[in-house]
Amino acid sequence: MLKEKDLEKIAQDFFKNLDPEAKIQVIDAKGWRVKIDSPNSGHLIGKMGETLKAIQYLLRMMVAKTTQEFVPLTVDIGGYKEKHEKELEELILAMAENVKNSGYAQELRPMSAYDRRIVHALLNGFKGVKTESVGEGELRRVKIEPE
Repeated sequence: MLKEKDLEKIAQDFFKNLDPEAKIQVIDAKGWRVKIDSPNSGHLIGKMGETLKAIQYLLRMMVAKTTQEFVPLTVDIGGYKEKHEKELEELILAMAENVKNSGYAQELRPMSAYDRRIVHALLNGFKGVKTESVGEGELRRVKIEPE
């Protein structure tokens, strides 16, 4: 069983060479979250969050190797992921309301599996609309339809 101090040590060892100025905070709330603050946040996030995704993947692999099991965790650098999720939620709720009122389906832009899960979970209890994932691979997206 992974403990907070163990995850914090793994993250500190990882960032020791990558960005020694990084401040690391580990939070255990319905899954592990590793929050990173650094003056180099822009470089650590990368274009459209690609470097952040790679860092998250590598950190997951390091934790899995240490614990001998998959441990779900998310990494947020400079509040990027938190801000992205909030913006996504606002967009989704506005689109769902539009679909409900207009009676016309709308498709979102292609998005990651993580973002699609957020959409499905958010609209699961939203009356008057239903969601489904459509498309293949990198073009997979969510379609919001009237019920």
